[in-house]
Amino acid sequence: MSRFSKNLSTIINTVRSKTDPIVLFGVGNFESISSRNSIGIKAINQFAGQLGLKWTDFPENCSKISYSPDNNLLLVKCDTYLAKDNFEVLKRLLILMPNIKTDTFCAIHYEHLYKLGIVESVFGGRTRHNEALLGISSVFQTENYYRVPIGIAHPVDDISFTTNPYSIHTVYQDTVRPFVVNRFPDIQMEMVDKVVIPHAAKEIMKTISNIKKHVAEKNEKPEFSMSSFKSPRISYDNIDTIQN
Repeated sequence: MSRFSKNLSTIINTVRSKTDPIVLFGVGNFESISSRNSIGIKAINQFAGQLGLKWTDFPENCSKISYSPDNNLLLVKCDTYLAKDNFEVLKRLLILMPNIKTDTFCAIHYEHLYKLGIVESVFGGRTRHNEALLGISSVFQTENYYRVPIGIAHPVDDISFTTNPYSIHTVYQDTVRPFVVNRFPDIQMEMVDKVVIPHAAKEIMKTISNIKKHVAEKNEKPEFSMSSFKSPRISYDNIDTIQN
């Protein structure tokens, strides 16, 4: 791990030494912050700012990370050009920090099936409709992880979206992909920054509370002991009664 910076190595080693680290995974591209599919990056930036956290460059993994020791909280934001490739960041994180588990992982992502401004905290649910989530689910081999979907509307419903020479519709022969990779119109961007993102930060905090509650309940459950196991054997005390 000597190839990493000192600060980066410290974060990785600290997270590896913890049980049940909470991971907030910002879906999108932090170099294309104004695009619709990077609204998750905007939300995690806002949340990190509220906690006073600073980002550490992780160029070897096309990402930036930050860690809050007080909350055992690892924040990750990606930059893989296309959000659908964010799963590569997760794969490398799991190699370095194999103690990251699905029940303490939260993806903060765009949701084109939600109206603009709708944000909620969820656990599980179908993710195949979202290219970015599809990769994450394939890495975990399950859809059972926490999510904070942030509505960006759908191209069919959003009358402000029109294809143009820069919407790369000649490359992607559908409406969803060019819609999510293009930027919000200025009037929507103002609403996103002033209303949607602060609301998303509150939902992130709510999700963290739910994860901490889950971890506490999990740790309270007594471990199974063979001494408490009762064999379903036949009692021979009343064998004569049975025969009669």
